[in-house]
Amino acid sequence: MDRKRSLVMAGGTVLLALGAGQYMQSGTAESSAAMVPIPRVETAPPTPQPLRLAAATPLAAHDPRPEAVVTPVALADEPPPSLPQAEPKPAPLADLCPVTLDAFAAADAMLSISLSASCHSNQTVVLQHAGLTVTYQTTATGALFVDIPALDPAGALTLRLPDGTEAQATAPVPEVATLRRLVVQWIAGDRFAFRDDDTQILLGTLSGPVPMQAQVVTLSPDQPVAPAIEAEVTRETCGREMLGEVLYSAAGTVTRADLSLAMPDCDGIGGFVALNNPVPDTKLAAKE
Repeated sequence: MDRKRSLVMAGGTVLLALGAGQYMQSGTAESSAAMVPIPRVETAPPTPQPLRLAAATPLAAHDPRPEAVVTPVALADEPPPSLPQAEPKPAPLADLCPVTLDAFAAADAMLSISLSASCHSNQTVVLQHAGLTVTYQTTATGALFVDIPALDPAGALTLRLPDGTEAQATAPVPEVATLRRLVVQWIAGDRFAFRDDDTQILLGTLSGPVPMQAQVVTLSPDQPVAPAIEAEVTRETCGREMLGEVLYSAAGTVTRADLSLAMPDCDGIGGFVALNNPVPDTKLAAKE
């Protein structure tokens, strides 16, 4: 197109130049014949006409102005405009952060527990089973894995999160009906233990504003008397009453009783207060 346009412009320039040459030659001839009088006829000035190329010239068919080219375009089938859609509602927190509690019966009548709660990382949770209540802390990923001795054959568990969410699981442990287990549990800064019993299991961790822990011992079939429960006299416990709870599981039934120990004055720091035969409803205490 540019080449054609340049050729047309060049051709127009040549024609103008040729026209000017003819005009100059005509003017010269008229001047040389000026000695012959020629009558003058008054005529109206010619109406200016737009410059056009002579029809007889080879370039007359080429118009220097580019012609508009119309290209037919097939219209695509456009879908009709859709109606505005309502914004989706945010998913409930329970869907974004599910809490899953699983449990199954393990060897030695234990309950193996696993918690998955991704939105509850490094938080204190409360685990309950047949009257047993202890606290644990989840990991950085909101997980918890712990084993506890079962106290009743049903194996029902409840786990409570700080926001009030509860998760439940059940893992039957029929073997518990043939065992005897003794539990002592406490809160905050108190601490109890079974005297001279290396088989006791510590449950719970010191986490949260009110930590709860427990000691559990499985009594042998030929053991007629339960081990004594003792508490050490420390600066935190001296001169006050220590409170706890005793759970006794026998033949698949759990019995509960409150535990109370009056601690000596602080000049007895380093000693122990023992509760002999701590089966529920027995409150015989001895001082050493």
